[in-house]
Amino acid sequence: MTEHSKTLTLDADLEAKLAALAARTGQSVDALALDILRSHADAQERLASEIVEDEERWQRYVSTGQSVPYQSVRTKLQNLAASAAQKASRQ
Repeated sequence: MTEHSKTLTLDADLEAKLAALAARTGQSVDALALDILRSHADAQERLASEIVEDEERWQRYVSTGQSVPYQSVRTKLQNLAASAAQKASRQ
């Protein structure tokens, strides 16, 4: 991966927060800032993807009128929760 240098202007409060976080985590401010930027960029990509998926599902519902019944969703969620609880109790 090619690296490019960018200059950011930080206000004093943000600079102090980054310095404190970097000191607590043992990272340089630059490394911490890159981790934060990557994390935020990844989250924004996921959000954009979810928005597209939501719109596709909505359009499918509009065109077909078919939906998942509430009780089916509720049962599925209850089963997932029970499964997670069983796994947690084994640990």
